[in-house]
Amino acid sequence: MTHYQKDQAVRWKWGDNRAVGKVREKFTEHVTMTIKGTDVSRNATDKEPAYLIEQDDGDRVLKSHSEIQKMS
Repeated sequence: MTHYQKDQAVRWKWGDNRAVGKVREKFTEHVTMTIKGTDVSRNATDKEPAYLIEQDDGDRVLKSHSEIQKMS
């Protein structure tokens, strides 16, 4: 498995659509962040890292490796 790099464009399923953003940070151990007033956690590991992703509008999301795809 190839890990995503900082500033790499990625996409993920969001409802019936897809959302896009850029990787800003990678985590390889449990992480909890407060995003828009909500605590979001991922049980990240070396094999299944979590990524902090920033969307074009500045919103941030925390996603596991298996939740995102590389932009083509």
